[in-house]
Amino acid sequence: MSDSQGLDQVTKAFTKLIDDWGKAIDGIAKEIEKLEAAGEKDGDKKADKDADKEKEKLKKEAEEANKELAKKILNVKIPPKVDPKQAIKLPDILTKNITKNGVKIGDYGSVKPDIDFDPKKMQFKKVGVTWTWEW
Repeated sequence: MSDSQGLDQVTKAFTKLIDDWGKAIDGIAKEIEKLEAAGEKDGDKKADKDADKEKEKLKKEAEEANKELAKKILNVKIPPKVDPKQAIKLPDILTKNITKNGVKIGDYGSVKPDIDFDPKKMQFKKVGVTWTWEW
């Protein structure tokens, strides 16, 4: 396996994990949109409180999806033959993919990838996603 093939395999693995995460986030975003649309129609205070509780539940689901993504990314093994100069690109690849897929949360929240990679050890020290919620 050449250096670029190893990097390609890792990139494909990350892309699949992030795509799966993006689908989960998309489902959460659709639920939030439904709640927001229903809240705009009703104007009922009790319904608003129920919607707020449901939003908090969805927020926790999004945080849990983030933790699962980080755990799975940290478990991906980077082949030892990957050139460290090429491996330095991995955080940028992850950041671009997470940003692209995380934008689906719409107007209700934004996502910021938080990634730290050690090219000498060829491993991630930290992988995370930070949400900023805007309700």
